[in-house]
Amino acid sequence: MEKRRHRINLFDIIVFAVIIIIAVSGYKYLHREKNVNTSKLRYTIELTDNPEGFSKNIHEGDKITDNVKNYYMGQVVSVKAEPCKKLVNDTVDGAIKESVCEGKETDIVTLEANVTDDGTNFRVNGYYTVKAGLEVAVKGNGYAGRGYVLTVER
Repeated sequence: MEKRRHRINLFDIIVFAVIIIIAVSGYKYLHREKNVNTSKLRYTIELTDNPEGFSKNIHEGDKITDNVKNYYMGQVVSVKAEPCKKLVNDTVDGAIKESVCEGKETDIVTLEANVTDDGTNFRVNGYYTVKAGLEVAVKGNGYAGRGYVLTVER
């Protein structure tokens, strides 16, 4: 039996060239350099229903992390304690009034972090999303609290 030798023809060269072009362009597309703008962002969080004196545990320079997913949230710039206030229903005149909670305080914490802006979100270290109104659970060195993001400043 005689062995047939395969000869390379023009069609084989074109198919091979198309495969190489697709592979190179796919590699370049998947390994392209991502353009992300990083900038400093200051945002304020409100930690509610804390015992009196809780703000003394939070110090400027503390690194705060998310208590749920353990993402870095930023560094404390300032802390301010205010009396804890709740909305209560006044049974006498039927109005809703603000009442001060005894033995509780609300802490306003300002954080600063490097964020990436992808057009719709600010992300600290590419993970933690910062938006006004977002509920937060935070922890620092020796303390933890819950609250909301109040303001976001560029």
